[in-house]
Amino acid sequence: MIYQYFLEIQNRLLLLLYGWVFTATVSYFYKETLLFILIKPNFFLINPIPIYFIFTSITEILSTYLKLIYFLSNQVLFVCLSYHILLFLSPGLYYFEYRLLKIIFFASLFFSFYSIFILNNIILPACWFFFLSFQKTMTSHTVNLFFEAKINEYVKFYVNLYYMCNLTCQMFMTLILFIIYIKGDLKLIKKFRKIYYLLFIIFATIITPPDIATQLLLCGCIIVIFEILIFSVLFQSCFNLEAS
Repeated sequence: MIYQYFLEIQNRLLLLLYGWVFTATVSYFYKETLLFILIKPNFFLINPIPIYFIFTSITEILSTYLKLIYFLSNQVLFVCLSYHILLFLSPGLYYFEYRLLKIIFFASLFFSFYSIFILNNIILPACWFFFLSFQKTMTSHTVNLFFEAKINEYVKFYVNLYYMCNLTCQMFMTLILFIIYIKGDLKLIKKFRKIYYLLFIIFATIITPPDIATQLLLCGCIIVIFEILIFSVLFQSCFNLEAS
């Protein structure tokens, strides 16, 4: 019996390894397309002239492609690893436990894709407008400054923003699961509310530009959403009690 478990783990690890190599190989052949997808959200953000990127080393383009391939392959590997863990544990779980893990897996996957949408359409343009506003201020007053982005630094910046945004969206997933779990329990709400407020402040500070107004606005919006979700759960609990 134990040998069968080790054999299954070995087979799943081999599948993950083959999947990572296959993803990296395919990504290498389509590396220009992947880089264009990463750069596309920046076109025409500031003015009618598209933002362009430079490189200062002869190996910089190749290293950038390799970093991009490594990043994408690891993301696919993490999703496949989570799925294999779910399948490996499923025979030993109760039905409600398997259903809960399945909901968590697909909810996490959904929020990961949603974080990419938020990053490309909201956070990344906001960062460009905020940081490049200093260039306009200096040019109009004292010193002429012109920004030329290096391609490897932009990819590193994008990857860091992706991890921050994805982590924030996963936090929202845990928030929703927590609200579903409490089911109107006021003691649990009072116990964990301060912790979530602290997490909201930390995440708002991390993912937003160093602007206090933006940080307070984002943190306030998250807190309002949190309170609305809690109020809806409490209202539903009271309504169920009255109906019963």
